[in-house]
Amino acid sequence: MGVLRTIFWILLGYYVLKLISRLLRPWLRDYAQKKTEEMFRRAASGPGGESSFVGREGEVTIDKKPPARKSSGKKVGEYIEFEEIE
Repeated sequence: MGVLRTIFWILLGYYVLKLISRLLRPWLRDYAQKKTEEMFRRAASGPGGESSFVGREGEVTIDKKPPARKSSGKKVGEYIEFEEIE
C-alpha cells in the first residue's frame, strides 16, 4: 500500500507542477521580454549609442589610437645563403 501511495503523490506533484508551469509561462515570457527590451534600450542610449551620435551619415571617426607595435632588437637567427650546385 505504501508503494501505491508514493506513486500517487509523485503523479499528483507532477501534474500540479505541469499546471502551474502552464499558468506562469506567459507571465515569465512577458517579464523576460520586458527586461530584454529595457536592457537593449539602455545599451542604445548609452555611450556610443544612436541617440548620442553626432555627425553625418557615412562619416568615419576613430576614438582610440591602436597601440604602437614595438620591434624587438633581438636577433632571431643567422642568414644563410644557399647556392645550387650542378
